[in-house]
Amino acid sequence: MNTPASANNPLDVVALGWGLSAALVVLFVICLAVAVVLPEWRAAHGWIGLFSVAPMTSVRVWIDGIVFSIVFGWVTGVVLGLVYNRLIRR
Repeated sequence: MNTPASANNPLDVVALGWGLSAALVVLFVICLAVAVVLPEWRAAHGWIGLFSVAPMTSVRVWIDGIVFSIVFGWVTGVVLGLVYNRLIRR
């Protein structure tokens, strides 16, 4: 099978880590803002609970959420990038 040369380009793990981290931070901030503005709407609370067990109105929930969003973004980016890059070399 003839594939284009660009089909086997490896992923940039650093760019992937930053991109996923940024996306997770933005999602966390959006969900926390919704939870603060609409506390009776529980849909956003599940996402926040993935990153922090602190009360919704505390400063700690912001710190935990942002830090763990960055950490989880990097873990996901590294694993995804390394596995993908390894698989395309075959």
